[in-house]
Amino acid sequence: MSDAAFEEVLSDVLAGTRRGAATLAGAELVPPWGLEMDPHAAVAVHVVLRGRAWLRLAARGEPVALVSGDVVLLRAGVAHSLADALDSRVTPYRDALAAMPARLAALPAARAHETTRVLCAKYMFQEPGVHPLLSLLPPLIHVPRGDADARPQLRLLIELLGHELAGGRGAGFVVPRLVDSLLVFVLRAWLEAQPLDVGGWFCALRDPAIVTALSLIHGRPEAPWSVESLARRAGQSRATFARRFVELVGETPIAYVRRWRMCLAAKLLCERDASLDELAARVGYETGAALSKAFRRVHGVAPGRYRERAASGEPTRAASPQAG
Repeated sequence: MSDAAFEEVLSDVLAGTRRGAATLAGAELVPPWGLEMDPHAAVAVHVVLRGRAWLRLAARGEPVALVSGDVVLLRAGVAHSLADALDSRVTPYRDALAAMPARLAALPAARAHETTRVLCAKYMFQEPGVHPLLSLLPPLIHVPRGDADARPQLRLLIELLGHELAGGRGAGFVVPRLVDSLLVFVLRAWLEAQPLDVGGWFCALRDPAIVTALSLIHGRPEAPWSVESLARRAGQSRATFARRFVELVGETPIAYVRRWRMCLAAKLLCERDASLDELAARVGYETGAALSKAFRRVHGVAPGRYRERAASGEPTRAASPQAG
């Protein structure tokens, strides 16, 4: 698998399906502590920078022990909690963090080493099902310290994020981009640990011909792509390319082109005050009316209503994804 091709396609998908900017927070926690996380529609990444923690998933009985250097990713909507011990009381994380400064101030210097430092990032996306990436993520991805240490880029990125956050620069120009990169590196670490025959959209990133086609589709969504033109650029016969694409991606090349156009249309609706005709030209539709019809079929609402709901923070209530 080409690292450059993987990161290009994965970064495109993450950027194209994101809603708003990622957020990052860090905390130094005095034992005993327990943080209950909201099961909101956000992907969460937690990094233990120092100390230990226990992770519990609401739908999973067995807790996961985390040590310094461990990284975990929780799929959107997965209720979970972090605590210093299995018997520690868990409270809503906002309440626990609000009380922490006073507890830190009262902590004797001799016990300063007992605190745990964690870094938490949150990523909001379009509804699961709009893109295979969002549907195929497992509830939990755990990258143990040994695996993270074996990836120098991931380890250096975590260290840099820790330094930036400690310096109070969480809202600056650099940190949001580092947080975006963190998600890419965590997903890459997980994918590289999967069997080669894992299948699905992630497996498509390991196939040189298919990842070339995905890169072309993502780079020029407005182009009049056909199976023939994509196969030719991927260096395969039409039949071989079409069969392999369906096997790995789970749908035909043209169905994926339409799906990707709908992902971008949803994002552009939330970020730009452009007319439907302008958006249509950006994502490969001849008219705003054609775009509106395809958008309603995929997302379950008209483009204007989708834009209103996204602006107000309401769920956009996507319907079951269909080809556009």
